[in-house]
Amino acid sequence: MDYIFKPMSFVFLIALGYILKRNGVFGKDDHRILSKILVNITMPCTIIQAFDGFQRDGQMFILVGLGLFCAFLPILIMYLTTGGVEKKLRAYRMLNIGGYNIGCFSLPLVQVFFGNVGAVAACMFDTGNAVMMTGGAYAMTSTLLKTGGEKKESFGDILMKFLKSLPFDTYMLMITLAALDIKLPSAIFTLTRPAGQANAFVAMLMIGMMFEPAGDKALLRETARELAFRYLFATVSALAVYFLTPFELIVRQTLCVVCFAPLSSLAPIYTDRCNGNTELASFTNSMSIAISLVIMLTLGLTFVLH
Repeated sequence: MDYIFKPMSFVFLIALGYILKRNGVFGKDDHRILSKILVNITMPCTIIQAFDGFQRDGQMFILVGLGLFCAFLPILIMYLTTGGVEKKLRAYRMLNIGGYNIGCFSLPLVQVFFGNVGAVAACMFDTGNAVMMTGGAYAMTSTLLKTGGEKKESFGDILMKFLKSLPFDTYMLMITLAALDIKLPSAIFTLTRPAGQANAFVAMLMIGMMFEPAGDKALLRETARELAFRYLFATVSALAVYFLTPFELIVRQTLCVVCFAPLSSLAPIYTDRCNGNTELASFTNSMSIAISLVIMLTLGLTFVLH
């Protein structure tokens, strides 16, 4: 039953964060403190932990490119199809349409359903996905929409947006070390383990603190619209990786489940940085967790039972 109760614990933490904020334990802007802890401490440590015991496999590196492509494409499509939309709403749509919460949310399900083979496949897919989620989506959105002003940005300005993201830097370092087959000392993994294990707790509590029920029908419609496009793309992606990729069956089944993973826990943070609607982003993120939990459990059980 772990594959049910582990994801449900994330829902519990979101509810806890919201309840504590509503009762005055946390202030309206206290989530910004947790967002700094997440981006600068727990997320980088989680990334390092994901490479503990990593074994280089040439074929599996194809999954890195696949993860990058699946995270990048919906953001590009959203940019190209929202030319007449107001900038703040456009930023929200771009930052909350693509990418996947795999490390914090999906990995427990994958490990239970598909074992170590599935876990490695999910981690490799997440490595490409994370290039966008830990800095790429923010750099792309803020640059294309000029959320910092109308000043023309140089290549160096764009590059700095990537380099200023510590999770992105950590992923690039770990990917480079993995490609060169360089192993970190075990002491590094021991030192980063406590903070890495706290990442899911910090992320879900932060989302709960940012969460506000969407009483406005316009916000509900916007969330429904965003998630409808997201899960349509997820369906197309899942069908494509299952029927069109050359991987063994268990890897293709894993990818199908991962394609329906919820939004990245960093999406509300980057929406805030791009002056988008943070409360709407948090509400959308929370709804994606509930919807993805149902879909991923259904798919995983279907694959295991058949």
